Amino acid sequence: MLGRSHSKEVEDFAIILAQDFAARFKPKTEQKEAPAAVVARAVDDVCNRAADYQRARRLGIYGRAKFGTAFKFELAERGYPEDFVDELTRRLLISMSGK
Repeated sequence: MLGRSHSKEVEDFAIILAQDFAARFKPKTEQKEAPAAVVARAVDDVCNRAADYQRARRLGIYGRAKFGTAFKFELAERGYPEDFVDELTRRLLISMSGK
């Protein structure tokens, strides 16, 4: 089970990852239309960094759930559409599981 300090570290990294994604790809309310390549690179970068974090920390199911929840809420607060946030979070968690 996660200790409080480890849990906070997981949440903090997920929030930083979401903020980095938001800096590269703004919600549609803030920009016209991003080229598909920009979105794809931003998604790949986020998924790769999350997978690297998972390999280094070896998060269990609760750790990955906490990570995904923090990531999802941060993107939702920034104004991304719910279906986009759900799909990106799903891809992120799949990349962390190595499947």
